[in-house]
Amino acid sequence: MPVNRNSLIRYRTIDKCLQNRRRKWTIESLIEACNEALYEYEGIDKSLSLRTIRLDLNAMRSDKLGYNAPIIVTDKKYYSYEDPDYSITNIPLTTQDLNVLQEVSLLLQQFKGFSHFNEVSEMVNRLEDKIYSEQHDRPSVIDFEKNELLTGLEWLDILYKSIINKTTIQLLYQSFKARAANEFIFYPYLLKEYRNRWFILGMKKEDKQIITLALDRIQNIALLPEELYREQKRFNPHTYFNNIVGVTRNEADTPTHIIFIANNYQAPYIKTKPIHGSQQIIEERKDGVVFSIDVVPNYELERELIGYGEGLKILSPSSLVRRIRKKIILMNELYSKPS
Repeated sequence: MPVNRNSLIRYRTIDKCLQNRRRKWTIESLIEACNEALYEYEGIDKSLSLRTIRLDLNAMRSDKLGYNAPIIVTDKKYYSYEDPDYSITNIPLTTQDLNVLQEVSLLLQQFKGFSHFNEVSEMVNRLEDKIYSEQHDRPSVIDFEKNELLTGLEWLDILYKSIINKTTIQLLYQSFKARAANEFIFYPYLLKEYRNRWFILGMKKEDKQIITLALDRIQNIALLPEELYREQKRFNPHTYFNNIVGVTRNEADTPTHIIFIANNYQAPYIKTKPIHGSQQIIEERKDGVVFSIDVVPNYELERELIGYGEGLKILSPSSLVRRIRKKIILMNELYSKPS
């Protein structure tokens, strides 16, 4: 059964709707959701018919597409999945799917080892692991880092398309420190993942500085295609993160020469997994190894250094030593209090 792009958009939209059990979905509300999705992704401004969505629901219920979706109707008008954990994205791969994946995997393997395609290696490993587990009906033998409770991923697609199409957006955003959500016009430039959490870098309409926003703090996104999209000419995504650990920085900040000593237990770990690309060994002593890095100090760096506990001591600069010392004193006070 041939499936075109518009059909797939409708199936995935219906699937997302039926997974959302906090709302009751009528045929009319499903039509509305599909209309919005087709307009957003394909620019199609034409209302779907009842017949089209009913045929979609029947196709999803059947085995023609391999979905066999457990779609039920309650009170003769509300659609939902009988199995609350069901999604068409979770169905097993067909033999044809596996054959295609194997062809893709073989193609990508040709690029492994080339410096320009370092990212391909992990992709190939993921594909090979998926193919193996499906073919042999066994659990995966590679467990990649993931966070099943991660929120904000629903904004990835719309943000990605906004960057590609250079579309201005309106964000409803509430940081952890804010008492209420704030709405503002935003120009998105780059999506960034750090430690299994996603961020969007861009610029507010009224500002000139690049800011970093966490996707899990976004409450709503509205596209503003009629609003002029502005680029920040000084922003270079290829070099922006060169001098930092993590994702946050101030454009005006310059790298600081940081020196620290790691004891003989922690030093091997820091040698094999450098804290930053600028890391150098200054001296190897009996009590440990002295390292240096040249980075812009930020919250992520401090958390990284503190994470080594008593196995690492910052020697300079004095400003960073004072900040870390203050945090350690506060931690000591916290743990000294009876629980």
